[in-house]
Amino acid sequence: MFNKYKVVSLLVLLVVRPCFAGEEFLDINGAQQSLLKFRSFDKKYGGWSDIEYKGSGGTFRIYALPNKAGPSEEGIVGNSDVDMVSPDKKYVIVQRTNAGETVDEQGRSVISEQAYCDVVSLESGCVENIGSVNQCDGAWQGQNWKVATGEIFDFSKGGVPPRQLISKVSNLSSDEFRASSLRDWVFMGVPSYTACYPPEKNISEYNDIGFYFAQGGEHLLAMQIYNKLLSFAPDRVPLKLNVADSLWALGKQEEAKAFYAGYRDSMLKKGTANKVPVRVEERLH
Repeated sequence: MFNKYKVVSLLVLLVVRPCFAGEEFLDINGAQQSLLKFRSFDKKYGGWSDIEYKGSGGTFRIYALPNKAGPSEEGIVGNSDVDMVSPDKKYVIVQRTNAGETVDEQGRSVISEQAYCDVVSLESGCVENIGSVNQCDGAWQGQNWKVATGEIFDFSKGGVPPRQLISKVSNLSSDEFRASSLRDWVFMGVPSYTACYPPEKNISEYNDIGFYFAQGGEHLLAMQIYNKLLSFAPDRVPLKLNVADSLWALGKQEEAKAFYAGYRDSMLKKGTANKVPVRVEERLH
């Protein structure tokens, strides 16, 4: 039996191409001067530990999620290959493995792995899962990815949009379980997920997703989402309170007070001061 109380989550991507001695990085060029940069090869897991997207969607890491204790989660990202890039250089296929390191009753470290196949949009940095690792066994036929079994993927119909994501987790049994499930769905990282589904078109849904993360103690993830929303919806009243609560939980009391004050003032203007939570005034004073 595994000790379920001592688990270290790892993100591992299997190697799609061999890494030769002395090779320090891999760059994959895409459409519109986009770039996927693979760095920090890890011999233990046979893959790259850092992958960064640069393009019209901005510059950000993918497969990188903050955790409750710090800004980044340990993980390995394996390399792709030029043969995995679509002829129009708009997509690249990447093989991913989620691994959990557990400790058994004898104190031995045991790793269990589950492999998947993803497609990365080189136009935006959006990452979508297209199935099991077997789906990576294929080749490009024109602009279509054809698996060895004959299946062809239409990437335009993949992914889980915010409203559907909320429906998948809203009825889960606990705040922590809900947040954990959300982490699994947003495996590509918040910047990549929001590249798939623009926040400006899903303001309410993203606010709810951030709130669910915060309820489960994932305030760093919540703030990644809130910061996206603040860039174009800074006057949204519920967002001000959510941001304040997460900043307060992260020990950033002075920043939190500014948002608490903004929330309180907005509620006063609306004539709904009686609905302001008690904690707001308590933390402002």
